Amino acid sequence: MNQNTQATEQLVHAGKWLHFKLLLFNINDRQKIWEYTEKPPGYRGGVRVIPIVRYKNKPSKIIIVANFRPPIRKYCLEFPGGLIDKEGTPQENGIRELKEETGYIATLNNYQHKDVITRTDPWKSNEYCYNYIVDIDGDSEFNQKPQQSLDLEENILVYELSLGKSLAEELQQLQKDKDYEISGQVWLFALGQQFTNI
Repeated sequence: MNQNTQATEQLVHAGKWLHFKLLLFNINDRQKIWEYTEKPPGYRGGVRVIPIVRYKNKPSKIIIVANFRPPIRKYCLEFPGGLIDKEGTPQENGIRELKEETGYIATLNNYQHKDVITRTDPWKSNEYCYNYIVDIDGDSEFNQKPQQSLDLEENILVYELSLGKSLAEELQQLQKDKDYEISGQVWLFALGQQFTNI
């Protein structure tokens, strides 16, 4: 199947945040029906930030949030992030989401590949995400007592964890102690730390 393949969409349900659809298409001379979700019109993508807290006199840390996710009835360990608003760039929205969810003030890290768009779950959704590494000055007076500014429906807890090979162990300990789940993005990042010397 490619962009020239004839396909027909059927809207099954239109919700506030998601549309549930059926896609009818032909591939290899066989008709297929695929169930999937789609964001409503106006969707600009999501943004996810990897917040690194940098200190002058001690090792850097990473901020991970435990976000309550109703579909799994549990908190899930994730990177801060959210949907991109109608106003502002993806980077600006990422910095804003971090401030709202954690209270920390950050600056965009000047690293390579920062404009790569990743697909969240392409087998069942058209959602996509921008990903940014951001720096938090852990010694700044503005980041000593961060205050969240959450929406009424948000339930988010903030954790400052170790960078490096011990991150995976700390995530597993939180999972065991708090009965949390771990998002795939966070876990893959933690596994990647096994191959670094940060």
